[in-house]
This record gives sequence, structure tokens and C-alpha cells, in this order.
Amino acid sequence: MTIDLRGKTALVTGGARGIGKGIAAALAGAGAAVAVHEREPSEAATAVAAALAREHGVKAALMTADFRDPASVAPMFAAFDQIFDGVDILVNNAGFEIAQAAEAIAVDEWEDVLRVNLTAPFLCSQQAARRMIKQQRGGVIINISSIHDSVPRKGLSSYCASKGGLLMMARTTALEWAEYGIRVLTVAPGAIETDMNREAIERFGRDKFESWIPLGRIGNAGDIAGLVRFLCSDEASYMSGTEITVDGAFLRNLVRYDDRPGR
Repeated sequence: MTIDLRGKTALVTGGARGIGKGIAAALAGAGAAVAVHEREPSEAATAVAAALAREHGVKAALMTADFRDPASVAPMFAAFDQIFDGVDILVNNAGFEIAQAAEAIAVDEWEDVLRVNLTAPFLCSQQAARRMIKQQRGGVIINISSIHDSVPRKGLSSYCASKGGLLMMARTTALEWAEYGIRVLTVAPGAIETDMNREAIERFGRDKFESWIPLGRIGNAGDIAGLVRFLCSDEASYMSGTEITVDGAFLRNLVRYDDRPGR
């Protein structure tokens, strides 16, 4: 199947690193113009946007905004409007976690996680939807969540709460904006290896992770990017309001003993 996104414009938050970088490359590879968001300007982030333009022959640019400040979202979209002619795809990928015991996490730490992981995706979705409604050609909003939007994890109360909220926000906006032809979807990755977490995976134990995942491997950014590219295409035109889990069946492996003879 060949996915053709020529004539479309996408904004990928957190698009200069990790999963977001993979998504931006997949969309550009299908012909979409891509705005890559990062918290602050850097040579590395600028190089990512330049590489998309050079390697795929599409318009690409870097957008910056610190999502810990809700007031940063509207100016980012205003800057986007100066470069691109409308928005067809928004991928809310930017996010982070703070590992902290629930009884010890500070209010400002809790609020930072919720601002970046939940408030900013809502505000970005709001800004994108306003433009999509005005354009009258529909659009797609993809929210990158986590298996921890439904499965709790010790030490990540703020992260799990933010991702659970993100899932319900996506379901609700899918209902509200369907009449405008805007599709809203959630992608929930499991264990995904990136440059940012590779060291942590090794420290925790790669073999342990892979023994827990029925498909026998930790995922990579391409596993998420390929799905997002499909969901943004006309091939997925009847999909909205749902969540797709990408985890190698990790969620289905809570009970790990095996009663099959000889096993």
C-alpha cells in the first residue's frame, strides 16, 4: 500500500526527537509538508527540519514553544500560519514524565506534567480544529498516548493521570468535531526504544523487557510512525474516536506462567 499525503500539511509536536522525529519523517516521506515542534530552538532541531526538506522535497520548518506555559501555544500557531497554507494533520506527540512517589511529588511537578501532556494537546487541538473548520476540508488529529492511559505504573501518578485524560479528551473531541470531517484518534505505544531512553532500558534490563513482551522485542519509532502515517491517510477515513495500541501484546501478558505441557 502506498500512502500519498501530497498536498497535506502536518504539525508534529515533539517532532525533533524520538517517536516524533520518526513520525515527521514518515509523513514527509509520504509527501506532506511538515512543521516540527521543539521546546526551544537548537541546531539539532533545525537540522531535523532541514533534513526533511532536503531528503523528501517537501516544505519543512521548525516551530518552538514551551508547553509548560499554556500561553505559548497560540503564538506557535501564529508562526505556523506565516509559513504554511492551512493545517491538515496535527500529531500531539510532545510529552514527558517525572518518576516520583505519589506522596512526594510536588504540586509544580504534577502541574508541569499535566500542562505538557494534557493541557497543551488540548490547546493545540483547539487551535488546529479552528483552522480545519474554517478550511472546510476536514483534518486528522492524532494523540500519542501510552499503554499507561489505562494501566497504572508505580512512580508515575502524574504521567498516568495525564495520559488517561488525553484519551478521554480525544474521544470527546472526536464526537464534537466529526460534523466538520475532523477525525481524532489515539495511538498508545508500549515499550518503545529511542535515543532518549536506550540507556534506561539497558540499565533496567533489555532481556527482562523482552521476556515480558510476547512478540519478543522492544518496539521502535518506526512501529509508531508507520501506523500514524496510515491513520492520516484516506485509507483510514472511517476511523475516528478510537485508540490503537502498539505494544507487541505487552498488555495481554499480565499472567506469565504457562500451563502448556513441556513448556
